[in-house]
Amino acid sequence: MILEIDWGNSRIKWRLQGESGTLAAGADAGKDLETVSSSVQDALPAGVVPDTVRVASVRPAADEARLVQWAQSQWRLTPWFARSLAECAGVVSAYSRPGRLGVDRWLALLAARQVSREAAVIVQAGTALTADLLDERGVHRGGYIAPGWQTMRRALDVGTARVRSLQGPPERLQLAPANNTEGAVEAALSAMVVGFVQNACQQLERSSRLIVAGGDAGLIGTHFSQARLWQEIVLDGLAVAYRAETGA
Repeated sequence: MILEIDWGNSRIKWRLQGESGTLAAGADAGKDLETVSSSVQDALPAGVVPDTVRVASVRPAADEARLVQWAQSQWRLTPWFARSLAECAGVVSAYSRPGRLGVDRWLALLAARQVSREAAVIVQAGTALTADLLDERGVHRGGYIAPGWQTMRRALDVGTARVRSLQGPPERLQLAPANNTEGAVEAALSAMVVGFVQNACQQLERSSRLIVAGGDAGLIGTHFSQARLWQEIVLDGLAVAYRAETGA
């Protein structure tokens, strides 16, 4: 039994993997290991404990230390943490200092490479909005990082006295000019997100794949019909990295 954890900026995603595939999965608030612990314990079959815990984390070292302590206290296991490397599983990093590439972005590149040799643009839309370019040779061509949808909304709400955005995400991207303040905010954010994704796609061949993941991925998918929604891409890449680095 393998417990996989993707600890991002705003939430923790986890899944339990057995020989037959995924047995259970969930997501909880960003710093709440107690809730994750309860959810995982409830999902484990009676008498079964994980024999491996593998982790993708963009959290500070102090949070990772808490996770290690938690896994050791629960099952006497030391988690395996994925790290961004210069090369792994057929992917070559674009970074001169590979360890500075966010591990979530790195693992997404590994996952994308495993399913196809076609070029790909991988967009992750969460607290941050990122795009990474992977060519057909498996070479990372670099990427982009911007504030995510909700992050941009909060910045505008906090930084202005009378400009307020809508509560909750819209059902789809709205690109037409608006005749009210809330709508104008949503239209501008939509235009920024669309432009961000289009620019990234233009850097590669027209036949390249577009993959989207993250909390606002579905919103992006409403505009880009060719996009593949792949919410488990980081966890799938985590499995690829673990096999490549450990041989297990």
